[in-house]
Amino acid sequence: MKSYFFSVKINWIKLALGGVMVLGIPLIYFFSSSDDGKTFTDSQNEFVEQTEQLIADLSKETKVSSKSPKLSTEDNRTDPSITRSQPEALNSADPREELTSEINYTPVVDSLSEPQWKKELDIFLQGEKSPKEFLDSLTIDNWKEARDALALAYEQRLLPKNKNFQDRFWTRVGEVGGQAVAEELLRAGDPAFAKILKGWAKKTPQEMFDYYADLNLKSPEVQHYLQKTNSREIPLMDQFSSGMIDEVLRNSDGRIGNAQLDSANDLIDHFLEKDKKKAESLMREFTERVTKGRDKDTLKQWVAGYKEPELQAGTAQRVIESGVFDKNPLEAVEFANSLESTKAKRSALSSAYARLAGGVNGHDPNITATELNAMEDGWQRDFALNGFAHGLVRKDPEAAIQWANSISNEGFRKVVTKNVTKRINAEVLPRLNSQGASKN
Repeated sequence: MKSYFFSVKINWIKLALGGVMVLGIPLIYFFSSSDDGKTFTDSQNEFVEQTEQLIADLSKETKVSSKSPKLSTEDNRTDPSITRSQPEALNSADPREELTSEINYTPVVDSLSEPQWKKELDIFLQGEKSPKEFLDSLTIDNWKEARDALALAYEQRLLPKNKNFQDRFWTRVGEVGGQAVAEELLRAGDPAFAKILKGWAKKTPQEMFDYYADLNLKSPEVQHYLQKTNSREIPLMDQFSSGMIDEVLRNSDGRIGNAQLDSANDLIDHFLEKDKKKAESLMREFTERVTKGRDKDTLKQWVAGYKEPELQAGTAQRVIESGVFDKNPLEAVEFANSLESTKAKRSALSSAYARLAGGVNGHDPNITATELNAMEDGWQRDFALNGFAHGLVRKDPEAAIQWANSISNEGFRKVVTKNVTKRINAEVLPRLNSQGASKN
């Protein structure tokens, strides 16, 4: 493509880890998606965005009754504004008017007949307690009923403003449900599958480790889930990796020293021998924790210390995404080209150009567009285009597709355009539809 129009139209490693529904409709999407900043606010919050599409869609169908240095102190996840990809929810027009006459959340009068989770939920909804007692009362047998009740409470606007409640709910479901619930959600193509992984890893890390080690990401079941939820393989792997790395670091109080480094490397090396993509994912998630509080020179050394292409690629990608080069975003491109591994260069170039497309530190993406137009076809330009297209997804989805389609390698072009399209479907179109509905 030779022009750019910036228009917004649219057995577990012991060393490392010693330390649907009752109410008439399967509310499978309730609390099910993830994005950054999971905090209830007075404005239209993420919880609203994640739930309204569910209620709107389902109400149309069914009536509802009730080895590395020590530390001194291709479908890359390239959106500069997102540091952890996760499954996204869909929004829609406000469904409250349609459902108000059909849903009535009325506490049962006979409290002796209520299950304990229901009693604790009623107390929480009254604003008298934190959700801890309610969450502690969840089990593998009652979490579905609890999710339905929460959906109804949301519809009646009874949910208190409580930080990170969505995360806490699904973490608890992962703890009590483990593999059985995970497999059920995966088969159903439910976005909540990725949300329970952290809790699963926390409660039964060995079980999740074994499951993930054997998980075939190309299987029809996984591919169906990815297609249905507009998700991608790498972000899904990163969700598993995040839970496992958190377990490695659980007792470190957020500090990463040589003991944590050794434990993480043992885990990563285990996967490096069996599944290099999963090892790279673990490296990305570990590096994300390492970057916090460390300066640019230290992080450059961190990347250079890994010689395996997959591991250097994972470290380079996350270091650039951390924003350490944002004061001079062109320096990220220089850093990418300085890497020894070609694989690492590819990942790093994608990450660097994603941040340029995002306009970090006031950078003008049109300048980068002109430079990309002047570059000769080849893998360097193709991976720069990959990043640039991903970086434009939220600002200019039409331009993102155009740039993805200008990739010279046919196979890579198909992969990138598919992934960019998925992100547009999951992140952009729901927002535009919601805005359009609010004007009508």
